[in-house]
Amino acid sequence: METLTRILSHELGPLGITVNAVGPTPISTRLIRNVPQEAIDRITERLAIKRAGTLEDVWNVVEFFLRRQNGFISGQVIYLGGA
Repeated sequence: METLTRILSHELGPLGITVNAVGPTPISTRLIRNVPQEAIDRITERLAIKRAGTLEDVWNVVEFFLRRQNGFISGQVIYLGGA
């Protein structure tokens, strides 16, 4: 995803399109419902902020990227939780 984000940023930048990505921590959704809690705990223990993420955490970053005044930011990946 990092490489794709950077490549698309360079390809689409001349058109005024920014490309960024969010690298979330585990978030309690149906996607991870079958992942053992021990595995989730091992992941979150390695983070600087030792907790699972929330949809609001992800949305805050997406909302930042969508603001018109941040139109000079492109090709970036923001990892949540201090990965």
